[in-house]
Amino acid sequence: MLNEPANLSLQARFDQLMAAGLRSLGYDPEFADDFRGWQRQLREALSSLLAVHPGEEQEVVAETGDERDMGDYLRRYVRITSRDGVVIPAFLLIPKTLASPAVAVVCLHGHGPGKVVPADFGQDVKGRPLTVEGERDFAVQAVREGHIALAPDLRGFGELMLQDDLDADRGSSCQQLAMRAIMVGRTLLGMRVLDVISCVDYLTALPEVDPAKIVCTGQSGGATVTLFATALDSRFAVSIPSCYFCTFRHSILAMTHCDCNYVPGLLNLCEMYDVAGLIAPRPLLIVSGEHDSIFPLAGVQVAFERVQAMYTAAGAPGNVELYVGPDGHRYYKQRVWDFVRERLG
Repeated sequence: MLNEPANLSLQARFDQLMAAGLRSLGYDPEFADDFRGWQRQLREALSSLLAVHPGEEQEVVAETGDERDMGDYLRRYVRITSRDGVVIPAFLLIPKTLASPAVAVVCLHGHGPGKVVPADFGQDVKGRPLTVEGERDFAVQAVREGHIALAPDLRGFGELMLQDDLDADRGSSCQQLAMRAIMVGRTLLGMRVLDVISCVDYLTALPEVDPAKIVCTGQSGGATVTLFATALDSRFAVSIPSCYFCTFRHSILAMTHCDCNYVPGLLNLCEMYDVAGLIAPRPLLIVSGEHDSIFPLAGVQVAFERVQAMYTAAGAPGNVELYVGPDGHRYYKQRVWDFVRERLG
């Protein structure tokens, strides 16, 4: 024993804790006869754990800024006030040949410069040139499909970084915001979900938007928020997370990830596939990368089998799909817009 590294015992202890995770409200086949009852219980518990309570649609407070003609669409700068009073900067992209009422797509960026990525703005918040790679310009993709697209900054990125982190060019405020949220009994993930729920309040108030046809998609950290927001807010008609869906044990509990991924006590409540089960029977397209090293495909496949069983219990086995792109951790558009068209017209 004296010859073994001490940290082996530390790793073993956390392996024990993870293995003992209760999943007290995880899906079990015995819940199939009352699937909606199971969903209701888990949704309420998850809302409480994240400190998010969607409730009824709220009155929208929003300001409109500059608008730019982008050729085949208009890009409008807006600021939406979240339900807790935080101002959410966003780009609203509107096709010039809009068939109203239209599908609206909430487009959530991953770790990086923020909303400027899915909107392909061309520069970051400090005015530095920005090149978008890996098909991450999905707000532009959406608007060119004829949809209205909304690309907000998630808390901790872009215009919603803390000033100290902006001045130090740290790239994000995830660590500070996550730790501060914990100290006041909140979670950064829950705050981001609340902002997305507020974005839905805004979109449903637009006369050009069909409130029954709202989609949410995101990449990496944006896919995290996509999964949880669509699980908790049933106003989303379609959910498309890219390069996040996996199991917690194969991904964020198996290697180093950003602080914003962690929620105290979450594994005692459920696994990631249980969260996805709250979306059923609504259409869910899970997008993954064959060589994504931080959300490994082996874990994705384990989790997808679990979700398939939940969609079967919900009476909609054809409404969940897995698309695996050929590369690593990025956005894959190959199946996305056809999936939206097939489900929403």
